[in-house]
Amino acid sequence: MQEHIYQKMYEVEDRHWWYSAKRRIIRHLLERYLPPAGGSAPRRLADLGCGCGRLLEELPPGFDGVGVDASETAVEFCRKRGVSASVGSLPAQVPFPDGTFDAVILADILEHVEDDEACARAAARLLRAGGVMIVTAPAYPALWSSWDEIHGHRRRYTLGTLRQVLATTELDIELLSYYNMFLLPPAALARVLKKLTLQQDAAELSPPPGWINSLLRGIFAGERHLLGRLPLPAGLSLIAVLRRP
Repeated sequence: MQEHIYQKMYEVEDRHWWYSAKRRIIRHLLERYLPPAGGSAPRRLADLGCGCGRLLEELPPGFDGVGVDASETAVEFCRKRGVSASVGSLPAQVPFPDGTFDAVILADILEHVEDDEACARAAARLLRAGGVMIVTAPAYPALWSSWDEIHGHRRRYTLGTLRQVLATTELDIELLSYYNMFLLPPAALARVLKKLTLQQDAAELSPPPGWINSLLRGIFAGERHLLGRLPLPAGLSLIAVLRRP
C-alpha cells in the first residue's frame, strides 16, 4: 500500500464507518469463538498487517495483542497509539516462533501478498492448539477498480477461491461467509457507474457526513449478530474463522 495512505488512515480510522464497523465485528467474533481464558493470564493475539494499530488499541478485555506490519510508517503510528508492534512481513519475516498465539488476525491482508497460500500457512503456524485465526478479504473480482490498485491489491476473492487458500492451512474452518451484505447493492452500482463514465477512484478516505457515517456503521456492524447464525449469500467482503485442532 502506498505509504502516504497510512497517515490518512491514522487520522480517520477511529471514526470512519467501514474501519470502525469491521473492528467491531472482529472483536465480536473473537469473544464468541475464543472467550477469555480463566485465571489471570490473557489470551495472546497477533495482528499481522496491523496497519496503524487501532484494532490492537480496542481489543476486548482478556486479550494481549502485538502487531506486525511491513511498513515502518505503520509501525510508528502503532507506537504513537501506545500498542506493541514491529516491522515484519509474511510469509518468512514474522518475528515470533510457531505456536505462540491464541489468536491471529489477517484483516484484509491476503489480497496484498504475492503468495496468499504461503502467507495463510505461515500465519496458521503461529497458533497454539485450540487457537483461532480470523481472516477478512475483499470479494468479487468483478468489483475490481482503481481503488484496489491504489491500495496495492493483487486480487479479490470469491467464497470458493478463499476457501481453497484457507484449506492449505490445515485448520478447521468454523465460519466462512460473505459480509457487508446490505451495502453491496449501492456500492456495486457506484462502481459500475464509475466504470461506465470512466471515472477514477481516489485514495480519499474521509468519512461521509456524520449521520450518514453513523447509519453506514450501524448497518455494517449489525451483521455481527448474523454471522455464523444466518446465511449471508453475498457481500462486499469475506470473513472466516478458523481453529487449530
